[in-house]
Amino acid sequence: MKRLIITLMAALAVSGMAEARKVSGKVISGKENLKDVIVTDGQHFTQTKKNGKFSFEINDDAEFVYIVTPAGYAADWSSGVPAFYQRAEGKDNFVFDLIKTDNSGDYSIIAVSDPQTKSKKHFSQFAGAPMTDLIETAGQLEGAAVGIVLGDICWDSLELLEDYKNEILRTGIPFYPVVGNHDHELEAEGDLQSTARYRKSLGPENYAFFLGNDLVIVLDNIIYKTKKNYDEGYAPHVIKWVKGLESLIPETTDLYIAQHGTTRRWFENNSKIIGTSDLLDIVRGHEVLFISGHTHICNNMDYEKG
Repeated sequence: MKRLIITLMAALAVSGMAEARKVSGKVISGKENLKDVIVTDGQHFTQTKKNGKFSFEINDDAEFVYIVTPAGYAADWSSGVPAFYQRAEGKDNFVFDLIKTDNSGDYSIIAVSDPQTKSKKHFSQFAGAPMTDLIETAGQLEGAAVGIVLGDICWDSLELLEDYKNEILRTGIPFYPVVGNHDHELEAEGDLQSTARYRKSLGPENYAFFLGNDLVIVLDNIIYKTKKNYDEGYAPHVIKWVKGLESLIPETTDLYIAQHGTTRRWFENNSKIIGTSDLLDIVRGHEVLFISGHTHICNNMDYEKG
């Protein structure tokens, strides 16, 4: 049984060519070696062998090496964000030791949108009744349970991302982050530069994890310029990463795509955002459910069949 629980939290206040290097590692759970686990640096992909080991070439300037967490397992989330990633700089060997979770195939997803804490006062509101509700809900769920916060975790106050990590731990379940437009550095220029602080706190913007027989893909669909000037859409490097990921998953896999902005602007004659056609061309053939925030309105819509 799949369950998706949507919580809308409206605002609390108004590459060039790089040199490659070979890295290796393994994915385990205690003494168990985990095979066929997808490993990536955000551009290149490989999979673990029967002995749980992997090796591949990554860009020398790659920021992370990370995995697509298999169903029935979770990366340690005691820091407030699942540790499915490790920083790549100065490192050539990566060991991911996962925690076994419920593998019955049943799961629940709690989706939270737009907390938008701007100040410590706002954050204390988030830590009050909303967190009490999340904790109670998470405690009632059976099977595997995860949370996803669909962006705008803060409102341009990126120092509060650390407070968020400490607070969300109280739910007792792994909570996965999505980057929103308000999670970018205001003064930084460029899409990747403006999310550097986000990545430092919460890891890669584009990643995935399995739940039961299904796959959750988390994407950055905010193309940031500077000072709140941005486009909604999928940058070329995001499309390229999704294409590489999709080539390694079974055709029968159902997908959730978790992102901040919607895939179409239903309030603007249903117009598509940048790169929508490219993304849909990749995932078409799978059953796909997009889970988005950004609009501060609960709304369901069908893009097309499937």
